[in-house]
Amino acid sequence: MHYDIAEKVLIEKCRETILKHLLGIPASMSVLIEDLPQETVSVRRSDFPIRVYDERGQPSIVLLELKSKWESNVGLQILDYRVRYKLKYKWPVLSFVLLLTPAETATDCYEDEEIRFTYRLIKIYEIDASKIMADDITCLMPFIPLMKDGKRYILEAEDKICRSDIHHTDKADMITIMAILSGLVSRKLPGEIITRRRNLMIESVAYDILKEEGYRDGWEKGLERGLEKGIENGIRKGIEQGIEQGIEQGIEKGLERSIRKMMLKGFKPQEIAEILDVEIGKVLKITDFSSSADI
Repeated sequence: MHYDIAEKVLIEKCRETILKHLLGIPASMSVLIEDLPQETVSVRRSDFPIRVYDERGQPSIVLLELKSKWESNVGLQILDYRVRYKLKYKWPVLSFVLLLTPAETATDCYEDEEIRFTYRLIKIYEIDASKIMADDITCLMPFIPLMKDGKRYILEAEDKICRSDIHHTDKADMITIMAILSGLVSRKLPGEIITRRRNLMIESVAYDILKEEGYRDGWEKGLERGLEKGIENGIRKGIEQGIEQGIEQGIEKGLERSIRKMMLKGFKPQEIAEILDVEIGKVLKITDFSSSADI
């Protein structure tokens, strides 16, 4: 979920930079397509379907899938999305997969017994981090930890983001996203970045979303643990109460039998009450002792 949040914020803020520098698509304007109308219950949508306009104002659809790890059915998914958007908009459709971590089986082609479909596969881990740093492309610096030789440029990338002329909250988002994505290649890097840049990151939209997700996850886990504990405590209390009630009922039954035996032997109710120190009427649940049937 955290990677999804990071990717969503990055696409929203840096969409046209990604289109130009990673996908090779110069766009005069681009708009995220929020949803594809639900013509059928099976309709699915791409991660990021983007309506792109070139310098002449001509529209096209760019389907962009960001994959933190390779999935064997990626090609078929992209083909499914492509057909649906093509049918809906009748515009040119270009399909891209942005792969963030290495995978030997990654391919830019889907093929089966009838179809051969190719799409553009961009391997972030094969892009040279030094080139992004030299070109000073701030919006692509969150990807630096994932790029070729990227780890050696992380501190420099942080500094470039912080010294850039983008808005302060955008800087916070870029650093936060870098920290999140760095978790794909190292367990230590996110913590190191957070330690250095926490004061800036707390102003990030992505940081707020992550914090909210964390609170919700923690609440759900806490509730689950609470229910488990409650059930466990409930069972234990139930057993304790059962034993306690069983003892009480056993004593009551025994007392009732004793009273009946004493009455059959001729003891008067008042005598039995004094000897056993009980209220006979409550034990036997009767008020009239004159009838032998009650005994």
